[in-house]
Amino acid sequence: MSNDNDAIRQANKKALPKFLAIMAVCMVGGVILGIATVSLMSLGDLRGLGDMFAAAGLFLTNEVAVWLLIAVPVLELALCLPIDRNARKRIGQWDGEDERVSDEIENRLSVCIWIGSLATVVEFFLLSVLISGFVSRAGTQEMMPPLVFFGGLAAFLAELIVCVAIQQRMVDAAKKLAPEKQGSVYDVKFAQKWLASCDEAERAMIGQCAFKAYQAMTWACMALWLVFALGGMIFDLGFLPSLAVCVVWGTGQVAYAYWCWKLGQSGGKG
Repeated sequence: MSNDNDAIRQANKKALPKFLAIMAVCMVGGVILGIATVSLMSLGDLRGLGDMFAAAGLFLTNEVAVWLLIAVPVLELALCLPIDRNARKRIGQWDGEDERVSDEIENRLSVCIWIGSLATVVEFFLLSVLISGFVSRAGTQEMMPPLVFFGGLAAFLAELIVCVAIQQRMVDAAKKLAPEKQGSVYDVKFAQKWLASCDEAERAMIGQCAFKAYQAMTWACMALWLVFALGGMIFDLGFLPSLAVCVVWGTGQVAYAYWCWKLGQSGGKG
């Protein structure tokens, strides 16, 4: 037991100087950033900068958002359909044994799924821009034409349909490579069924990817909190942006801790 305690103390002693150095750098950086922010605020009225952002927001909501909502699903189809056709052609020529070919096909299918997921996130952002612009300027001379607004909504719905259709085609193609895979994108329990049909190596890879995503989310939330905290000082954003980030951040932390505990209790079976 004493040897174990010595090893723990040695590991902590080795890591402590680096940790203290990082904390010192962060503190110095925070002080410098705070001083720079206060100095910027003391230089004069920042309403000109705020007006510039407001004008950019008006241009985005009234002139750009609806066209981007239309362009995203079109671009998604233009990128994914050729990949899909090529993948299906390769599957038809596959001898069922060459793993290099199957790995290449799976990579192509993964690219399509990634494109679809990213496109959906972009569409949700653009939809929020469209709605906020339409509501905030309703009844004014800058009001968005209703035809433009409803056209944006139709484009958003079209993107959802396109994304689901493409993902289902990717899943169907993946089943041809691995017939043991189960599940349909149209099924509300697709993720659970697909995971249950994966082997141990695939589950381990999914777990590693999920942990990397969790780490990326944590760093992104920290960065966004800093941006919104400083933005609240300069542009009077209020606390709601920071609250939204902290809700997402806290949800990820709580969910991760909960599933670590639950899977530990059940021996790794979810």
